[in-house]
Amino acid sequence: MRKAELSKTIKKSLAVFAIAALGVSALTGCGGSKDSVEGTVEEASNTSAGSGSESSSGSAVKKVRIGSGINYVPYCYLDDDGNPVGYDYDVLYAIDDYLTDYEFEYESMSFDNILLSLDSDKIDVAAHEYEYTDERAEKYLFTEEFYSEFITRIAVLKDNNDINSIEDLAGKKVNAGGTTSATYTILTAWNEEHPGQEIELISTEAVNNETTATNLKNGVWDAAIIEQKDIIKMNENFGDGEDFLKLVGEPINESHGFYLFNKDDTELQQAFDEALKALKADGTIDGIADKWLSSDIQ
Repeated sequence: MRKAELSKTIKKSLAVFAIAALGVSALTGCGGSKDSVEGTVEEASNTSAGSGSESSSGSAVKKVRIGSGINYVPYCYLDDDGNPVGYDYDVLYAIDDYLTDYEFEYESMSFDNILLSLDSDKIDVAAHEYEYTDERAEKYLFTEEFYSEFITRIAVLKDNNDINSIEDLAGKKVNAGGTTSATYTILTAWNEEHPGQEIELISTEAVNNETTATNLKNGVWDAAIIEQKDIIKMNENFGDGEDFLKLVGEPINESHGFYLFNKDDTELQQAFDEALKALKADGTIDGIADKWLSSDIQ
């Protein structure tokens, strides 16, 4: 629920209780019976509860706990004031506005805690640009509709001329993302298919662009697999006025971002799919993508 809506609901509830209190006072002064007074209070209380817990269709509003990230720029991160911002959050706000029978509550946390929170029923939805993998599909329910699309490439220092393709990563230290990510899965399969040419995969469940830039500059990693659009921001933010990274080789992966739910939460998954279809059709998703990513979502 947005702050403005919450404030409106609180004010409405206070107003109803104030009217109820005046009604009690008037009845008591006129010698009203105890039963009539209690009945009036109960009716007012029920009216108040209904005003804050029903959707526009008259059904009870369902609370949905959303878990998303804190340091994945520009998708889901905290700004200088500690507020959650980014592409993922704006899409979620649009879905929240569309689904009037639901009310979203947001929990911002590190990437490695999101799926743990979903497993332990602390949240209902995991939102962190999750790509489809068979391993994840065994445990979680994915939306059928994606809400983002991205291409991952090999990134190296600008003056590195030794790495120009995936074949050149043999024996190199490469940041490949979390162990359940699509890129980590792809590179693990590459290692299995190319004995003697294995890549030394570095698993980083929760890492931000600054850490990636620092580790590449200091030679801790030889390369990193990053989202193609991130290269511009990383050069702008950590290049000291000039480009220090470049992308090489063919894309490692071209994929999409999905929301994850527990296996039995099909009703919520279907509601998200309905919202995403509508928001794609009316241009809302493209507008958000243009704001944060300078691209459209097809």
